[in-house]
Amino acid sequence: MTYLSRLTKLGLGKEGTQYTYTTPTVSVPFTTAKFVDVIAPLRDESIRANDAVLQMLQQGPASTTWDLETNGYADLIGHWFRAMIGPDTLSAGVTTSLASNCSAGATTLSLTAAVPANSVLQISDSGGANLEWIKVSTVTGSGPYTATVTIPTAGTKYGHTAAGGAVLSQSTHSFRQSRTFSTVWPTYSFTTDDGTDQLGWAGCVMSDLALKIDPKGYVTCSPKFLGFPSAAESTFAYAASAAQAVVGWAWTVTNAAASSTRGLTMDFTFKRATEIVQASTGGQAPREIFPGSLECDGSYKAIFENDQDINLFKNYVQLPTVHTLSQPVTSGGAVLAITMSQSGYTTGEVDLGSAYVQLSQSMSGIANTVDGGVTSVSLQNFVNSAY
Repeated sequence: MTYLSRLTKLGLGKEGTQYTYTTPTVSVPFTTAKFVDVIAPLRDESIRANDAVLQMLQQGPASTTWDLETNGYADLIGHWFRAMIGPDTLSAGVTTSLASNCSAGATTLSLTAAVPANSVLQISDSGGANLEWIKVSTVTGSGPYTATVTIPTAGTKYGHTAAGGAVLSQSTHSFRQSRTFSTVWPTYSFTTDDGTDQLGWAGCVMSDLALKIDPKGYVTCSPKFLGFPSAAESTFAYAASAAQAVVGWAWTVTNAAASSTRGLTMDFTFKRATEIVQASTGGQAPREIFPGSLECDGSYKAIFENDQDINLFKNYVQLPTVHTLSQPVTSGGAVLAITMSQSGYTTGEVDLGSAYVQLSQSMSGIANTVDGGVTSVSLQNFVNSAY
């Protein structure tokens, strides 16, 4: 029989021990997932007094390539940045609950613990029902605490029951490069269940991460991994989160401390030259998969209405560039900021072939002490543990 591909389950697990399969802790929604078991053919083409070239064929070293595309979901995207950039320094939000029930349209909430003033909150009832996001202004009292809802202006979308529910304020995740001689780089396990096979891939290391920003659609992420060959594994309970994807129109650019709304598209490429190390381990799988140093490059298109952007190239100005995506509060309120504290613009080309004048530029992150490398990333969401 044939199987519906949209029923496929994809899971991700961060490995506690390098190259050791881990059952999924994250369910991954995706638009593209390509995985290939790569087995090098060993060809015996020795001369054996016959009229043939290939005399014998044997399997050589085995590994896997993974090529994904996902929307920029506010919680999932943190796993990609941890796998590519470096450790996550967490500033955890507050986990609390409603001290009393509230009705739909409530403009104040009674909480059992204080949350920061002017913070975005996630509210859900028992089992994650009636999930919504709001922003509060003032927080008063000494327990219970009263938080005043400012967004949405009409108050909460749902009525909420205090028993079994949860209220969270946002956590902040800061991803920075931090490698020493003794650093153990994170590895991940993928698991799929497509109706035919239930397979797992251990020891996956990210080699590339493309991130595309376009105001006309969702932010998309395209991570690539190298890993160990597949093996039969058990299926798993799929439970993708309800976090929404970040949209491209929520994007602003700061170049050399000047905010710009001229951006049309931005394509980031994060890359570590990653090598599969084969050795005499007694098996076909790799001994290890080694990630090299980080490179961060970008392709930027903008409306050409003044010389501010192109002068960054012409004058080789190497000042900070920050790309910020701020999700609407009622969609989750996540904030993603990608910073190159020292950015170098390597090309600048004016395009007169479109209906309006455009500018295309290439840029690269330059090593600096502020970022601790070529780039750093900050992410605000409702994941209150480090990636």
